[in-house]
Amino acid sequence: MLGISAYPKDIDPDYLKRAAAAGVREVFTSLQIPEDTPTEFTQGLRTLQQAVHALDLNVIVDISPATFKKLGLADNDFNGIYAQGFHSLRLDYGFDDPALIRKLQKHFTVVLNASTVQVDFLNALQVEGVDLRKLVVAHNFYPKPDTGLTAAYFAEKNKLFQEWEIPLLAFIPGDGLKRYPVYAGVPTLEHQRGFNSYAAYLEMALRYGVEWIYVGDSQLTAQSLAWIQRFSQDGVITLPVAGTTQLPSDPLKVRREVSPGMVRIQTPRQATPVGPVLDRPAGTVTIENDLAGRYHGEIDIAKTDLPFSPTSNYLGTIPAPFLPLLPLLDGQHPVQFTAL
Repeated sequence: MLGISAYPKDIDPDYLKRAAAAGVREVFTSLQIPEDTPTEFTQGLRTLQQAVHALDLNVIVDISPATFKKLGLADNDFNGIYAQGFHSLRLDYGFDDPALIRKLQKHFTVVLNASTVQVDFLNALQVEGVDLRKLVVAHNFYPKPDTGLTAAYFAEKNKLFQEWEIPLLAFIPGDGLKRYPVYAGVPTLEHQRGFNSYAAYLEMALRYGVEWIYVGDSQLTAQSLAWIQRFSQDGVITLPVAGTTQLPSDPLKVRREVSPGMVRIQTPRQATPVGPVLDRPAGTVTIENDLAGRYHGEIDIAKTDLPFSPTSNYLGTIPAPFLPLLPLLDGQHPVQFTAL
């Protein structure tokens, strides 16, 4: 499931409308960003409330104990938050009382901070009577470069939530407007900082099995939104290719055998005259020519830098931002080339 984010200082109602029109129903916001001035916070929050109400979007609000004062509420006035139209809470540090979480579940969807959740805490929640089936755990995002999670830590941490069958939420960077005040992306995984949003989404879904994937930055591009939603609805992976008009336009199956050097597309074996034959750096799309014998007509994509081959006609190149897609092509989903 794709979610987006909207923040008081730079909220764009038109972006929310476009996302809603594309099928997005979930929005994340933070009510504890210290860089928001009181005016920016008040005006932006009002704009957000009006937009999500008009579009019937669900909002997860990230709160801390300081949030109540920013909203003009008494400490721990959760009824006041509910009355403002916010019914999903992401609890940051300071809200780790199992009795409070059980109480909040009566009215809110409760989203816990994944960094603070350990086995003993889950056991304490269970003893208190918290309905673990209705919980969500959300990883942090990390505005400061070089502070995001490693892939190994992320995967190991997620085993706990998978064992307890608790849905997991993580953030990917946006490839449109970056979030203030650092403007360096807000990913969960450090290696995804600077990733194209579409590539980051597919990696989160296919490699890590994350169910709730939110764009942490303030916007993603219309192109990435369309490709993500297409994958969500049809299971088709869009592969952008530069420098060609010769590739098939229909979805194609990928061979299930995973090779270290190339992705093999299932296409008819057919006569293919020798054409332009170039070097094959990672991302190069080729079709085997008649020198390949019975393999002529097969379309391949170089996953790594491969040596020159006289049997491989050049068709195009997967641009660098989309190279992270290639290790994800294992035959589980069809691919569709699109010219850039």
